Amino acid sequence: MKNRSLTLISLLILFGGIPTGGQNLSRSSPTNRAPARRTVVITIDDLPYVTVDAPFLSNAQRATKQILQALQKHRAPVVGFVNEAQLQPQNERELRIGLLEQWINAGAILGNHTFSHKDLNQVTISEFEDEITKGDVVTRQLMKSRGAYQLYFRHPMTHTGDTQEKKEAIEKFLAARGYKITPHTIENSDFIFNIGYSQALHKNDAVLAKRVRDAYLDFTIAATEFAESISPKIFGRDIPQSLLIHANEINADCLDELLTKFESRGYSFVSLDLAMKDPAYQTKDTYVTKMGPTWLWRWMKSKGMNLSFAADPDPPQWVMDLYNQR
Repeated sequence: MKNRSLTLISLLILFGGIPTGGQNLSRSSPTNRAPARRTVVITIDDLPYVTVDAPFLSNAQRATKQILQALQKHRAPVVGFVNEAQLQPQNERELRIGLLEQWINAGAILGNHTFSHKDLNQVTISEFEDEITKGDVVTRQLMKSRGAYQLYFRHPMTHTGDTQEKKEAIEKFLAARGYKITPHTIENSDFIFNIGYSQALHKNDAVLAKRVRDAYLDFTIAATEFAESISPKIFGRDIPQSLLIHANEINADCLDELLTKFESRGYSFVSLDLAMKDPAYQTKDTYVTKMGPTWLWRWMKSKGMNLSFAADPDPPQWVMDLYNQR
């Protein structure tokens, strides 16, 4: 562990260096990019940070800096979804809250991801409502400096209710509190890749870390290609895409390159507010499931369609093996 920071620096150099930035997301300089013909929303879950290896705070501080620099470089608006239980350790509370302040200062909107990331499938309606209520105490106070803004919520694991009763009750509870539920159309299993990547860094295995990193980037583009192909079959046109990722190690180290790949496919980055105005995002999700599929699947089922999602890719088996060995 004592050589971890040196290993991270070496890997960052190997992978193309640490991105630079520091400006507000809305004011940073544009990068070279293809003419935009597509749009995508960036949403990031589990703020302030998903830890695999201790120590939490130093890793979270580094990851926050790198993620925000990448977003600023590419002028990508972002909504970050917070689990406020992560703010509780008293000896680090103010420093952890300071991480969220960095997101706000960079122009991000902070959303509610429940207090402690409980699975709606595993708790009662009342217990989940309590998670929602406790989940925005700090973030709502921090966001006061932004003035009026749309409140956004994302269910942990995107489990929106395994029964009709749960789903409808929580939807009504959220609406009464002013929240909009946040869809996603691209799910890249970054949490699976992050385990193998973090373990490789812990073992100072630069070769494995690069292999996982490259596979992650390739898989994200494959998932994006599928979303691009299935969207017109559901809606008869291209729609704004929405990427769900997490505040973790692998995104800290390669988000810059990932956003560059989106730009090379003709994407520009738009706000969640703007995407939610698209008629596709106003499609009522009536699908009840124990799983957490993308909204492309949910919208397809809600519209009474039966399209094949067989081409929706899965992570490589060797990456799954690393994940299952954790």
